[in-house]
Amino acid sequence: MKVENHNLAVASLKTQRISAFKARLVAVLLKGKKVSDALAILSHTKKKASPIFTKLINSAVANAINNHGFEHSNLIIKAAIVNEGPTLKRFRPRAKGAASQILKRTSHFKVILASQNGGESQNQEYQETEKNLVSKSPENTQSGALSQQSQAEQPQNDPENGVDSQLSAKTNSTTTAKKTDLADNNTKNDATNTVLTQEKEVK
Repeated sequence: MKVENHNLAVASLKTQRISAFKARLVAVLLKGKKVSDALAILSHTKKKASPIFTKLINSAVANAINNHGFEHSNLIIKAAIVNEGPTLKRFRPRAKGAASQILKRTSHFKVILASQNGGESQNQEYQETEKNLVSKSPENTQSGALSQQSQAEQPQNDPENGVDSQLSAKTNSTTTAKKTDLADNNTKNDATNTVLTQEKEVK
């Protein structure tokens, strides 16, 4: 289950008639700045993307104050994102009946605001709803059921472990007995060999 992050305020604007390359030149100036500083920078930046970002930041500030309970003085710009939108293709007539292509590019804008004090909003209802949703999610219920099943199966496996230990003890005892028998046979063979050598020497 997807839970929205209520510690961030977001505002987006799509299909604006400006290339992403030109808009990103302005977006780089805004990241990490306070809202007041960012608006001051935009007012002195003579670019086509400046008025677009000013409107978008004002919209994000309104969302932060009205929907999340943030204070205007604590807001900073966490991210200013510009993505490429659909490209409009047009043609220009050229010499000898030829035509050259014209690409009219568009961009998608997105501004994310956060609070300087760790993103804590004054309205705590969102956090309580998130906790309730996470606790009632099917993943948590399945994990709890699996843990109960594992606890119930543990005493059933204990006798099997005891049988396995007995079998291992028996196998160890048989291997040790075989080793002792081999050692006895070796000693007997050595004794017979010594007797034969002594008889040969006497002859």
